[in-house]
Amino acid sequence: MSEQFVTSPTNHITAIAGDTDVAAAAQREVDGAAEPGVSVSLIGPEQSDELTIEGEDVAESVLARVRKILGDETPHLEHLAAALQAGGTVVCVGLPDRDEVGDDAHDALKQRIAELLLGAGASDATYHGRWAIEELTTGR
Repeated sequence: MSEQFVTSPTNHITAIAGDTDVAAAAQREVDGAAEPGVSVSLIGPEQSDELTIEGEDVAESVLARVRKILGDETPHLEHLAAALQAGGTVVCVGLPDRDEVGDDAHDALKQRIAELLLGAGASDATYHGRWAIEELTTGR
């Protein structure tokens, strides 16, 4: 098995908020839905100063920081890193385990959370599953 699958966190959705107001609105929407087992956190550009990973250039450093936070080695992170570098915020939503809630309920919850994030103004909602990354939407 590749390192990607060993180190990549699974069962979460990421979306990009262009500014802190959108990030806060997205977090409120997800928190307000009060779905059992769902957690939301924000990764903002200001967190870069707290992290110690260094790269050869700014873009590489930002990508390395995102990998440290998410533990993910997929090419999708380049897109998230670019959003952070541009001053955006990555909204991360953890979902309950598929085995605990069932496939249909999990899929419905995944779509509901994506709709909440998009409704709050975020873009590029993507589900990070066990074996793949699934694009739920792209920019608005």
